[in-house]
Amino acid sequence: MTEAEREFAIRQLTEGRDAFLSAFAGLSAAQLHFKADSDNWSIAECIEHITVTEEALLKLVTNGKANPEGVPLDPAKDGRMAAAVVNRNRKVSAPASVRPTGRFQSLDEAGAKFCGSRERAISFARDCTDDLRSLFTPHPVLGDIDCYRCLLLLALHPARHAAQIEEIKRNPAFPR
Repeated sequence: MTEAEREFAIRQLTEGRDAFLSAFAGLSAAQLHFKADSDNWSIAECIEHITVTEEALLKLVTNGKANPEGVPLDPAKDGRMAAAVVNRNRKVSAPASVRPTGRFQSLDEAGAKFCGSRERAISFARDCTDDLRSLFTPHPVLGDIDCYRCLLLLALHPARHAAQIEEIKRNPAFPR
């Protein structure tokens, strides 16, 4: 990973974490569990999804393998990819393994687990000496992708759901 790639990834990891945590800070239990309808997730479900996905994506990034036939993301497209991931205009269905099922007893438990995973991801990005664009991993939605792209997905995924949480909070029926 080049220093520019490292700096970009760490900035995205930090900003994604901060956006996500601030999106639900100070919310009541009623607000956390509000659902506009049965087809949409509550804020608590978004938090669970992000927490579970964080660990899964970090495992994919750190277990990448060389693939001489793999095509890495062009570095010139990193910024566009980042914008596309956070943009909520395109909906994506989560794989069953990372959908919310009530895994956490409390918001504090989920938040602590997310923060621990995010710190491990930041440490990995800071210390990694591998060329992540030459290592590939099987992403459950995108297929085989280079590990740098997977690291960016991990970094940006919470910001995408922070935007979803803001959408939930703007619902006229959201508890005040």
